[in-house]
Amino acid sequence: MDEAEFRAQNERRARDEAEVERKHAILSAEEFRDRERSARDAAVKAEEAREKFERLEERARLTREETEGKLKTLKEDGEKTEKELAKARRREAQLADLQPVHEPTRAEHEQTKRDRQYIEGRLHLAIAGMAGSGKSSLINAFRGVSKGTASAAATGVVETTRVIGRYEDPHPDRSKFVWYDIPGAGTTNVSNSNYFITQGLYIFDAIITLFDSRFVDTDITILENCKKFNIPAFIVRSKSDEHIKAIADEMREALDEDESEDEDDVRSKDREARRTRIDADAREEYISVTRRNVKENLQNAGLDDQQRVYLISRRTLLRIVRGKHVAPTKLIDEYELIKDVMAAIKERRIDPPPFKPERSGSYFSWGGWGRR
Repeated sequence: MDEAEFRAQNERRARDEAEVERKHAILSAEEFRDRERSARDAAVKAEEAREKFERLEERARLTREETEGKLKTLKEDGEKTEKELAKARRREAQLADLQPVHEPTRAEHEQTKRDRQYIEGRLHLAIAGMAGSGKSSLINAFRGVSKGTASAAATGVVETTRVIGRYEDPHPDRSKFVWYDIPGAGTTNVSNSNYFITQGLYIFDAIITLFDSRFVDTDITILENCKKFNIPAFIVRSKSDEHIKAIADEMREALDEDESEDEDDVRSKDREARRTRIDADAREEYISVTRRNVKENLQNAGLDDQQRVYLISRRTLLRIVRGKHVAPTKLIDEYELIKDVMAAIKERRIDPPPFKPERSGSYFSWGGWGRR
């Protein structure tokens, strides 16, 4: 093979290889375009799928919220219905239980006065409540006597007696006052329907219904009948100092349990600030919760929910009656209770001893009250 043929052969081979490479390049370009097209299609489909998923997710969220809203409404309606049914059942029971067996006749009225040693011209006040609510302690405080003294009413966790206790005030300036300790319905063989009449509560000049932890049906019955017989009635919660202390102790315990060794200065200062507010916070919580609960009970019973509940401590009341110093932080409703009881008696029956409150610092005194 001469040189010319050899060169021609190499040129043909080069052209063939170039053609092959060209075809490969064309195929590669087409494959790239196909892959690019597929990638774009896949991206479009992915975006469509994402948008569809988001639409489904939003629809599911709206459906869930709508369902939750309906469930919440159904729950609220159910609770409201249940509450209304409970209220209706309670009112039905109270209406059946409220009406006394009969109206006391004049003869029965006079006999009850004799049985209770009622003396015309004096002020007869009854304190009614469940066993352990602190009736005797409250009577002692109103009379200015301490537990254990000769003239003190017997006190105890359980009902000390099932007999109505009668206690005259030993102070000469308050000799018109006679206090009665009425056993709770739960400690007698008397049902709610007969309680007010059987215990002769209709003869009293004023009635204090006393509770410790919870407001019960007997309290409602007393209030209903007081309204019927036009007798001033006062709702009083006793042992307020003990209840406030218990709440404060729980707050301190919760604060201590939440303490950590590695807390920073800010949290430490905040904790100490909260600790200094515990007594005030406990007092505020006790007052607000008690007033709210009593208001709800009065509403459920169909009574005037604006009637005040007096929160008291017998220790504070005793100091007031004795004319001793009382720190403002210790006072809740003791002063107002005495004032309002006296005002109600004066309006309804006869004039009580002079009631002229005077405030000097933290001291309170008036008429026969607050002077030893």
